[in-house]
Amino acid sequence: MPETKHILIVEDRVSVRTMMADYLKSSFRVSVADNGLEALRIIEQHTFDCVLLDLMMPTMDGIEFLTILRTKSNVPVLVISAKIDENDIVNALDLGADEYVTKPVSMRSVAARIHAIMRRTSSGGGATSSPHFVLNMQSRSVLVNQREIMLTNIEFKILELLYTRANTVLSRQEISDVIYGIDRPNMSRSIDVHIRNLRLKIEPDPNEPTYITTVYGNGYRYTLPNK
Repeated sequence: MPETKHILIVEDRVSVRTMMADYLKSSFRVSVADNGLEALRIIEQHTFDCVLLDLMMPTMDGIEFLTILRTKSNVPVLVISAKIDENDIVNALDLGADEYVTKPVSMRSVAARIHAIMRRTSSGGGATSSPHFVLNMQSRSVLVNQREIMLTNIEFKILELLYTRANTVLSRQEISDVIYGIDRPNMSRSIDVHIRNLRLKIEPDPNEPTYITTVYGNGYRYTLPNK
């Protein structure tokens, strides 16, 4: 029997936190925290498969929590926030959130997104490599020039997709269809953010990328380096 996945809900409003926990505990093992600082303490003691994160919280808000978390862990993070400004969304993705949904959102939708994240995290097989990269699909680890790089779940999936289809131009929509599913057609800005973050982590010069290149008007391409 497969082990029940463990999720952490980080939400300061008791009513919302309780509602989410009550709904999700039928499918997941659930822990809760009412601010980012408490969440960091819990994460030091337990392993989680996904974090549901509010942004506006006392003591330590979601942005500060996410900033610190990404120095320690690549656990998938689903932001659920009432902040709807595009800058807030892009900022959260830029800091390493895997997905961002705005309140109000149905718990059925939240559960579906968690399951989708779990499928993305658990997919894959062995290892594949190039002169500059080693991608291990099972452990979801990435080595760049023999140095381990911490990627978010979405970043890994995009890199894996581009790498396995090296030298092929993929449109933003094609990448989005694989990463998010075909029912979410307006994620091009999110793809751009994740590509920018990937370049910062793997490119020798992110301003002049040599691995993940932009084909203007068409999309992105991973170019296999010459040996």
